[in-house]
Amino acid sequence: MDGRHPRLAVLSHSAVESSHRRKWEIVARRGWNVLLLVPARWPEAGRMVRATPGRRRRLRVEVVPGLALGRLARWTPRGLDGRLEAFRPDVVLAEEEPYGMACWRACSAARALGVPFAFFTWENIRRRYRWVQERILASVLAGSAGAVAGNAEAARLLRRRGFAGRIAVLPQYGVNAAVFRPRDGGACRRALGWPREGPIAGYVGRLLPEKGIETLIRAAGRMPDLRVAIVGSGPHEAALHAAADRLVPGRAIFLPAVPRDRIAVVMSALDVLVLPSRTTPAWKEQFGRVLVEAFAAGRWAVGSSSGEIPAVLGRRSLVFREGDDRALAVRLLSVLGRRPPAGLRRRALGRFADEAVAGATQDFLRGLLRRGG
Repeated sequence: MDGRHPRLAVLSHSAVESSHRRKWEIVARRGWNVLLLVPARWPEAGRMVRATPGRRRRLRVEVVPGLALGRLARWTPRGLDGRLEAFRPDVVLAEEEPYGMACWRACSAARALGVPFAFFTWENIRRRYRWVQERILASVLAGSAGAVAGNAEAARLLRRRGFAGRIAVLPQYGVNAAVFRPRDGGACRRALGWPREGPIAGYVGRLLPEKGIETLIRAAGRMPDLRVAIVGSGPHEAALHAAADRLVPGRAIFLPAVPRDRIAVVMSALDVLVLPSRTTPAWKEQFGRVLVEAFAAGRWAVGSSSGEIPAVLGRRSLVFREGDDRALAVRLLSVLGRRPPAGLRRRALGRFADEAVAGATQDFLRGLLRRGG
């Protein structure tokens, strides 16, 4: 290894979205040679994104052919061994769940090259997979030097499964502080065509039953002056329209999923961002990136008690019991009309800005190199 410019190979289906590459651009600027391997296309935020390869200084993005059906276990990259052998990495990281074929392929290729391998996981609920996935999971855990867990529960779950490698608890991606910054709320509302007057509480993300968006609608039904903005797309959209027509007639704003560079405008048009997720037997909130984006944009954010939300918010006064619309209404009343303290933005950027996440990821990878895999 060239101690000054270590060579890192990353396999990542989500980096098909160009905004998700910024972490690796920062790592490359800090002296790493990075090969980022992505599928030809992947569904992100309800839309199909096609990959664009490219190169800038020490970061090279390449498209890897293979079966990619939109499920983490179903990306089967072809020719991975040859790509890695030609690049000669010092360490390999797969931003893929350890039960997936893509992660197993990358782990096997790293093992053949004799270099440390690490993976990324969001999974914070222990579940039984199909027998093939269970065997893949056991193989990856045994063959990995380290893992990045997107939340603390995911890290604990890895230990319970017997994983003995190095673990870092980090979100997969940070927030671009230059994009998510305080803006003129009135100008943002004009740009979106939203009403200029009156408070607006909003949800941004996929429209799914487990996201608990009806809790926000019911809470708004208790507050006659509050508008609700629901931004996103998904299979639960029709049910949400029906709930809004029944509970907050004339006070709901629906906007389809917007590109990532427009989410910052949406955040600044809100008075408060709400993430009302509800835990199910198979899922609970794994992080809640929109909470950090709202803080970075200088807005309030409140969320339910599901999964990692309380840890991301960092204040009990911003958390309500999941599914409890009365408690959510109390939280909303406590923040509406007040200016968010600057400390919320400082904390969010100090822990979750792209630069902070890139630096922590870099430290984790250097630790693997020092230990030699």
